[in-house]
This record gives sequence, structure tokens and C-alpha cells, in this order.
Amino acid sequence: NLAFEFLNANLWFAENNGPHLCYDNNSQSLLLALNFSLNESSVEKLECEIEVVIRSMENLYHILQDKGITLDTDYT
Repeated sequence: NLAFEFLNANLWFAENNGPHLCYDNNSQSLLLALNFSLNESSVEKLECEIEVVIRSMENLYHILQDKGITLDTDYT
């Protein structure tokens, strides 16, 4: 069940200080959001946080694919 997998992913991300996973039913899109304070931040810190989100999405994609759930990655 897709909703169950999203819940599991959010729980895992919460335990590992990762992004929040949201699903927009209207556009049928997944959104990974990360709370990031711009106070006392730097370009390097922002780049690291972006890398966390990208790795999280890649991991989620592979986990769902292993469970037979394929995400459409055609963004056109």
C-alpha cells in the first residue's frame, strides 16, 4: 500500500533527521521538504542539506521499486 510506505518513509526520515515526505494528489507528485534555518547558514551547509534531500529521494525510489511501486520520473 502506497500510503503505508509513505508513512514508513516519514517515520524513518524523522528518526534520521531527514526530510518530510508529502504527496500532492492533484498533481500526483511527491515532495521532500527539509526544515532549514537560514540564520547562521552558509552555502556549504545549504549544499549539504540539498544532498541529504537528493539521497533521501534516491533511497525512497529504490525502496518503493523493490516493493513493486514504480514512480514516474518523466518531468515533462
